[in-house]
Amino acid sequence: MDIPEELKKLIAEKQQQPFKLTYSDEQNLFIAVGYGVQPTGGYSISVNELYLTENSIVINTELKGPEKGENAGTEQSFPYIVIKTEYLENPVVFQ
Repeated sequence: MDIPEELKKLIAEKQQQPFKLTYSDEQNLFIAVGYGVQPTGGYSISVNELYLTENSIVINTELKGPEKGENAGTEQSFPYIVIKTEYLENPVVFQ
């Protein structure tokens, strides 16, 4: 997926702290959720729910830690996820 440059810059500015943001261009809506700085690599993010209600888009994500026995390294990481969907004017509700 191509992430717009402006959104990449926003994520880079905010990645040290947890963040939830939306970004749209003329035809797409991007929903980004970040979990701030983590002590190692090996983290993943699951999308538990993503659905449309009558007046909003609801998203629920969860950070999952490195698997037991996985070599996650010693470098800090900044796990985040970006979801791209068609542009809708509905507000996004983060759960």
